[in-house]
Amino acid sequence: MTDNPTRSSLRLCVAIVAVASLGAATSAHAGCPRARSQNSDVATTITFVNQSGEYRGIYWKDFSGSDKSYGGLNPGERKTISTYLTHPWEITNGPGDCLQLVFPRPGGSIVRLTARSQRAQHPPQGE
Repeated sequence: MTDNPTRSSLRLCVAIVAVASLGAATSAHAGCPRARSQNSDVATTITFVNQSGEYRGIYWKDFSGSDKSYGGLNPGERKTISTYLTHPWEITNGPGDCLQLVFPRPGGSIVRLTARSQRAQHPPQGE
């Protein structure tokens, strides 16, 4: 019996939300939820676009919940990273405070990093 794609997507979304709430090592960055990568089953990409006007740091949360730096972005820069659906990514400001925890979406994601008072934003489907 083949699985309904909508049902599979729903299960995947539920799994991603569950991953974000799992207990793991506390982030080294103030204000970030605890999360860790779960597996490397479904490959995808995530593109960060820095529209904040400020520096932003990018960290992958590894399988133990530790932060692994993937560098940063100056204002106006963008970076595409190969990743997996259950891998959380943490965005920090210049001093290293956590601003956002994001997960990639199936088929790839674009995450627009905005001003400090706003959270990183995923665009509407299709972008």
